[in-house]
Amino acid sequence: MMKPVKQLFTSRRQDFQHALPPHGILYFDLLDAELRSKPHQPIDQDFGMVISDIRKKREEHSLTWNDLYAFDLLVTRLLPPERLSREVWSLRSRYRDVAGLREYEAYLSSRPPDLAGQVEEKDLRADIEYLLSQIYLRYAITPMNQEVSDHISRRVTSVILIGVVIIILVGLVKIIGVMEEKTPPATLFLVMFVGAMGGLLSMQQRYQSVSREGDPIHNISELMQNWSRLFLPAISGAIFAVLLYMLVIAGLLEGELFPKFLPEVTKQPEHANQPMGTALSDLLQQGRPGSRRDYAKLIIWSFIAGFAERYIPDTLSRFISRKEADSKNAV
Repeated sequence: MMKPVKQLFTSRRQDFQHALPPHGILYFDLLDAELRSKPHQPIDQDFGMVISDIRKKREEHSLTWNDLYAFDLLVTRLLPPERLSREVWSLRSRYRDVAGLREYEAYLSSRPPDLAGQVEEKDLRADIEYLLSQIYLRYAITPMNQEVSDHISRRVTSVILIGVVIIILVGLVKIIGVMEEKTPPATLFLVMFVGAMGGLLSMQQRYQSVSREGDPIHNISELMQNWSRLFLPAISGAIFAVLLYMLVIAGLLEGELFPKFLPEVTKQPEHANQPMGTALSDLLQQGRPGSRRDYAKLIIWSFIAGFAERYIPDTLSRFISRKEADSKNAV
């Protein structure tokens, strides 16, 4: 499973090395136009060579985020002193937008240069370089972060579609009568499938709602490391859905909200002298909802058991606490 992920990030890094998105190219052209508007401004020879190389890459359509970052740094280093305070103000506004309010407040708590007071030129230029580095880091990381989320969504969608196809095939086989009458119905498998889908969708929502604030390198690293645990919520969701199914059949969860099953289950037929395998087979045979409404309730609760991963553990904990309380009262 990890191999496709490594290939994904490898190919994406290659894209960053060889292509700048259209909005990045547009921003480069604006910076270049600003630089060309000052033809008489003296430019250091080394700066001139770097600018020429980057402009050549623009003509060859091979600009990268690194090139744009370097070009932006060069343009800001050529700014006259009277422009520095306005540039710092503009970059701070951009940084607040891309990094989030929490990161921006942490930046302000570090006591950056106060634009309302007397600030040395070197301090303003140092602040500009810091802000640019943080802004461009997030410009480059954000598409990768989104790619991880999209890749996870595609995997989850594929698993859901495969599960739906399997359920449909099982239903068709039952309808055309290929299975024998004594074959256990597909109710248990449907419960497991719906619970697994609830777990997958819960996990997908968590990935989609991951905070983009904080260290961007750490965030993308967390997404990559958590990939190996992608399908664990599906497994736990299926198990929790089966436990809920058994709790309802056993009558431990009752009420108008919960499904009711066929009378054979509630009457508890006498199978005391029969082998365990026969009793389990009867449970699977008879553990079917009594009506379409009960079937719908079973599907909804199976999904809830997988989606709300703490529901079944909390329910079992309440049963244990109640039992312990009853034991103490009996003593």
